[in-house]
Amino acid sequence: MRIGVIGTGRVGSTLGTAWGERGHEVTFGSRDPASGAVAKLVSGVPGARAADLQETVAGADVIVLAVPGAAAEAVARSLSGWAGKVIVDATNPMRDDGPSNAEAVQNAAAGAHVVKAFNVIGVEAMARAARGEAGGTMPLAGDDDGAVATTAQLARDVGLEPLHVGTLAMASSLEELAWVWIAWSRTLGRTFLWRVER
Repeated sequence: MRIGVIGTGRVGSTLGTAWGERGHEVTFGSRDPASGAVAKLVSGVPGARAADLQETVAGADVIVLAVPGAAAEAVARSLSGWAGKVIVDATNPMRDDGPSNAEAVQNAAAGAHVVKAFNVIGVEAMARAARGEAGGTMPLAGDDDGAVATTAQLARDVGLEPLHVGTLAMASSLEELAWVWIAWSRTLGRTFLWRVER
């Protein structure tokens, strides 16, 4: 799968590295793709490359937004060529009012299929799952069945069990769940994962 990861911070680098190690074609999108930090990241991921943000969108089937939450909508709005693309929104807003980040991104990225995922645990827990040390549930919210299925496979590829919890309107509940994880991590540590059993 051709995956564009927009954002080279801890979340983007953790997920992008895990997907690259599993044979996906990963492009890390950055405003400064020639920087030393980005070059170092790319050198550690099999087959990965770096590109500017617009080139990353153009060359990928799935784009993972792993930017600061406050920037997600603006980044989506600043780029074009979203039609038919799957956007996985891994961000969390820094506010408690208004629409979810995922819904704001959907409004900003005409023709894209947005799925909310990878936002309810921290990078330490993601890395633990990717190493096969522990499994956990990764809830997903999205309207398009194909986009949800694609995102579900990406979750499995990093050792997490996907759980489709509903339409994109459910994204706000996943963003609230992220705040619970953050609060509990202060006492439980940052490597714990959610597990839903039915």
